[in-house]
Amino acid sequence: MPMSLGTMDVLLTGDDRTLRPALRPIPAPGADQLLVRTRAVALNNADLDRSGAERIAGYEFAGEVIDAGADLDPSLIGTRVAGTAPAAFAQYVSVHHRHVITLPDALSFEDAASLPTALLTESGALSVAGIGPGDSVLITAASSGIGLIGVQLARLRGVTPVIATTRSAHKRELLEQLGADIVINTLEQDVVSTVLAVTNGRGATAVLDHVGADMIAATIPATSNGGKVISVGRLSGSMATVDLFALARHRVTLHAVSYGFTPPEVIGDLLGDLASQVLPALATGRFTAVVDSVVPLASAAAALERLGSGQAMGKIVLRMV
Repeated sequence: MPMSLGTMDVLLTGDDRTLRPALRPIPAPGADQLLVRTRAVALNNADLDRSGAERIAGYEFAGEVIDAGADLDPSLIGTRVAGTAPAAFAQYVSVHHRHVITLPDALSFEDAASLPTALLTESGALSVAGIGPGDSVLITAASSGIGLIGVQLARLRGVTPVIATTRSAHKRELLEQLGADIVINTLEQDVVSTVLAVTNGRGATAVLDHVGADMIAATIPATSNGGKVISVGRLSGSMATVDLFALARHRVTLHAVSYGFTPPEVIGDLLGDLASQVLPALATGRFTAVVDSVVPLASAAAALERLGSGQAMGKIVLRMV
């Protein structure tokens, strides 16, 4: 481990609502942790919330293992990995050993960095929904970085139709390329009537909602009797007003998911299951990383601005120095 370096480059977030470069000490891995030299990191919508105490920003990364904790096999050193951890926007990240996946040789660090948080979140939501072949799904804000992964995972599970919503007409083609059967432009089309029309009046078996706020209530009539609405993201806010009688009439279950870093087995189990499902699909082209752009660390502020604009076609990745 190159502890002689002493300090590392990081990006800080906090009350000043900026991402600013700084130097911080290189972390030492705990007994069950890996120390990863990051080569690429990816932005998430959570990075747009820059309130609170100053801290190292970021949640997902890709790089090489350069040290392993006392409880781990030292042969892990040198392994190419992608993973999720707080304080990911740094040259070195200390991460629980179950919170990484081993990368195939053909997968670049830039593509790999765009995957972990979206994969574990969308896979977890689809598992809660319990859907597969013969089921249908409505994915709101599907053109977001996380939603694009949800569309592909639903397709891998054999779900059809996969119905995707977006407010960006120019993202329709991308959604269709990734496996969406129906794309609804919410600025021009009514979600409920369109979903009912394409499902022969039954509604979607499940909804993966990334919008929150008023969208939660709006999706209930588009859900089949006995179906599920899974609140995954809260792009428009975490507060929602829901008609409980509407839930009862449609026999709809409302379930909210959020995957934090403790206990570590939650993310560990999700990533472990995904490794066997998604990595082979990546190799055959049935699943793909969707990267909008790769920019240097020095351009982090501009990258964050692009993320906030809603114009990004996939994840924005920062290349580490």
